[in-house]
Amino acid sequence: MTGSAVKIPRATCKVFGAIKALSTVRGCVVLVHGPKGCVYHINYILGMRGDRPSEVYSTCLDEHDVIFGAEEKLREAIEELDAGLHPDLIAVLSCCVSSIIGEDLNAAARAASTSARVVGIEAGGFEGDFRDGYSETLCRLVEEFVRGPGEVGDRSVNLIGLLRGGPDLRELVRTLGLIGVRVNATLTANATVDDLERLGEAALNIVLCEPAGLEAAKLLERVCATPFIVADIPVGHAATIRFLDSVADALGVARYSGRDEGSDDLCREALAGRRVAIVSGPTRAIGVTRFLVDLGLAPSLIVVDFDPGNLERLSDLAGPECEILVEPEQELIQERLEAGRVDLILGGMLERPLAASLGIEHLDMMHGSQRTLGFAGAKHLVEALTREKPCHGGGCG
Repeated sequence: MTGSAVKIPRATCKVFGAIKALSTVRGCVVLVHGPKGCVYHINYILGMRGDRPSEVYSTCLDEHDVIFGAEEKLREAIEELDAGLHPDLIAVLSCCVSSIIGEDLNAAARAASTSARVVGIEAGGFEGDFRDGYSETLCRLVEEFVRGPGEVGDRSVNLIGLLRGGPDLRELVRTLGLIGVRVNATLTANATVDDLERLGEAALNIVLCEPAGLEAAKLLERVCATPFIVADIPVGHAATIRFLDSVADALGVARYSGRDEGSDDLCREALAGRRVAIVSGPTRAIGVTRFLVDLGLAPSLIVVDFDPGNLERLSDLAGPECEILVEPEQELIQERLEAGRVDLILGGMLERPLAASLGIEHLDMMHGSQRTLGFAGAKHLVEALTREKPCHGGGCG
């Protein structure tokens, strides 16, 4: 069904993107100026996706606050969090309600007496979606913390638009070290306030998620004259080699000399004859599609949360036989999975119950605890794909 009623929309709101972008910044407390439901549901979703429990608070606006305003309540909440938690940064976010009634976040932030840095971020849900939340939050942090170029290290890079910490971040840091490259800072996964302040000290910015990080990289280029490249997230051994080569070429250093592709060979054997669907955001969809194409396997179906403006590239990678759905409703996804006889979904938590109901094998590529990138991610994919399975396709369960 199409029209005004959309069942389980694939995209979410701007405040979610802002919270997600800030949720792994160390020493940061997020305060949402709005009703309590916004924080509860977003924190719940982030926990299910494997992100660490966030220091996310709410001013819990009620009917009286909406009618008469609550900037004084917001100031008090900022000071309370500063005194009780002693954070390095308090990020104050608007949401739909506080944006509609015109609450001035920055006025409340200026009025508050705190030791922590306080940054106001406009994140009203109706003002944009989660992509805008990602991008505008990263730009706001650059505006607040970066004053210009610092002492630049020849082999230092920033990872821009990487919002997931954990195993994938650690593996990217380790992998870049194989060509003598040091990660100066990440915007924003696992960053500290000190990291944000030294973003201008890198020789190169690597944009790993274009929708989230491109505008911040352009801003850093204007402020600090730091060049940037846009790189596909490296899923699989061959893609990791390409990633390292692109960074080495941009920095003018020697390329990585190792070429052990045994993990990709094992994945190729495990996926032979499979009909695979990818369900993810477009950045990860491109990375996973390239991984499959490197193995000589075209996906049967790709479902993406939104159109990032490069669907033509995704279509060229996937080939003419692959159908691409942009922000479809759940019934259409199920219909295409069945019609395409898909027997493996590379997706996230939302696809797990759907895969179970259809008897389709499901591999979670989105959970924050999973190793999916770099050489260690390639090894993990081999382990996951070669694990003995009871069957393929709709005959299971």
